[in-house]
Amino acid sequence: MAGIGFELQRVLKQGGMTGAFKVALAGIIIVAGPWLISILGIFALSRFAGFALEEGGALFTAAVVYSYAFSLFFFGGLHYIYTRYTSDLIYVKDDSRAFATLLLAMMIIGILSTITAVISVYFIKTDQVENLLMYRVFAAVLFVSINLIWLVMIFITLLKKYMTIFLVYIIGMTFSFGAVFILGKEYKLGGAMAGFSIGQVSILVMLLLLIRRYIKPGNIFREINPLASYFRKYKFLLGAGVFYSAGIWIDKIVLWFYTGSSVEGTYLILFEQYDMTVYFANLTLIPGLVYFMVFSETNFYVRLRRFLMKISTRTFTEIQKEKHFLMKTMLTSIREQSLFQGVITIGLVILAGNISTNLLGGLSSLVTLRLVLSGVFFHLLFLTLLTFLFYLERYKEAFITQVCFFFINFGGTLYFASLSIPIYGAGYMAAGIITSILSGLYLYRAVQTMDRRIFGLLERDVIKRGI
Repeated sequence: MAGIGFELQRVLKQGGMTGAFKVALAGIIIVAGPWLISILGIFALSRFAGFALEEGGALFTAAVVYSYAFSLFFFGGLHYIYTRYTSDLIYVKDDSRAFATLLLAMMIIGILSTITAVISVYFIKTDQVENLLMYRVFAAVLFVSINLIWLVMIFITLLKKYMTIFLVYIIGMTFSFGAVFILGKEYKLGGAMAGFSIGQVSILVMLLLLIRRYIKPGNIFREINPLASYFRKYKFLLGAGVFYSAGIWIDKIVLWFYTGSSVEGTYLILFEQYDMTVYFANLTLIPGLVYFMVFSETNFYVRLRRFLMKISTRTFTEIQKEKHFLMKTMLTSIREQSLFQGVITIGLVILAGNISTNLLGGLSSLVTLRLVLSGVFFHLLFLTLLTFLFYLERYKEAFITQVCFFFINFGGTLYFASLSIPIYGAGYMAAGIITSILSGLYLYRAVQTMDRRIFGLLERDVIKRGI
């Protein structure tokens, strides 16, 4: 992602509102494109095409929410390995093999997600939906398409065609809304599900065509063994992906089954009070993630690269000086990003009463909204520290923090929900705070000892080679 940050910094240095707008727009699409478009789509449908959801708006929302939740819950670990392998190919400028790997990963996840979706929608049985078969089929299509869009979005930033990508999303969302409006009139909820899903598929197809216009894929089957070897080589990275993806959804899932209400006639459960609060609060992650991508990550990468280039050619004193600069850059980046996000969080916490009443329709309590907003702040801090650990290849430590995040969020959410006066969001905030501290300690130690670690690896390599 640092390569994307360099490109966005270049645009930003052009000056003017146009450059800033392009950077903000590109950053938003990159860090939250699929998720943000869907949220806006659901909002637009509820406001302007509510007639299509009269049979069961909750059932429509449940299909979208469950699709996003379990697309990451089930396949987050594979995303991490795929990203690592693809980034290595991009680093050596082998874009055709990277595209082939994308197609291979899409085949694998496409098959697995189709099986999962078909089994899941089979058990949705309700008399309130007139065209239930249509609803089932396109709910499955939605789940599969979302899984594939996540993969494509990881790859397509390589093209650096950010405005084009934005236009693709706008066209897809417009097409989706139009399809819901037309099909919803005729087929009601089944038609609304079909229209929304077709819109997501159109986005996926357009993104793939955009990639194919600039890159020709290599041999897909050639990438099977190399990609499989990464699963063996980076077991802790795989585990980190699994537990992180599960961890960011486990509080919602716990509350669904502990406190939520079933969607009439189905096994699907939602807890709208908490769900709506989390969706809004997560939108506040977007500015911080854009800042991280453009500034924090890029600055850290530049200083880390300088350190690694000097470690084999400079004196011990110079190496220590460069390590000091790396530590200083890291701490400065974390401090400035936290200040940036903190201003946003504090402002929204102060305005929480108005937000709860006007934007969330009174669904969210003031305490819950403030806790979740605070939790989002620490979540971003944790994610930043985690990414820096990945840069230093401290995958075992990253895995440990992810396991802690999952179980603290799980246990904390269950505990606070069981109190006589439930406190929703406290488990999520506690998980962010504790794992941020743990990640910070691991990261500080990793930077302090990284020169000794590198020299130790070189020494073992020399001994192994018999030199």
